[in-house]
Amino acid sequence: MRNLPDSRMVAVDRLVDAARQLRADRWRLITASCVPRPTGRTVLYHFERDERLTHLRVELGLDGAVPSLGAVYGGAFLVENEMAEMQGLAISDLAIDYGGRLYRDFDGPEGWAHEATGATSILEAAGLTRLDACVPVVGTEEVRAATTRVPSGPVGGGRDGRES
Repeated sequence: MRNLPDSRMVAVDRLVDAARQLRADRWRLITASCVPRPTGRTVLYHFERDERLTHLRVELGLDGAVPSLGAVYGGAFLVENEMAEMQGLAISDLAIDYGGRLYRDFDGPEGWAHEATGATSILEAAGLTRLDACVPVVGTEEVRAATTRVPSGPVGGGRDGRES
């Protein structure tokens, strides 16, 4: 297996410090990816500065976990929740934890109506008209805007007072 060019291996306990140094050197976190392997996972964090890329690489065993980079890069919570939900990666200290519901789908929220023809638009099929389905969970409470159309899920009522 060939490694991604410009990637640097870091130990899991040095990941946050390595990200902090990249931030101090004005690198932007672009995204992260989690690659399943027969004996575990490879987690890659991708950074950009001046149209150049660099990457941090963490090798994990089957039960391995990574710390969140949210304290260093605030927007990391989105890609971290995606890796947790889609690849089952354990991530500690998530600032905003969707609890496996970042891409949750739902049926029949108030205000959601399909065309009488039953046709589905490309946006609908891709779920792009359901962006309000992303409901973060902090502890065991859903955090939802008062204007959300998303029905309460199995986690419990939100802070707006709705019950499951």
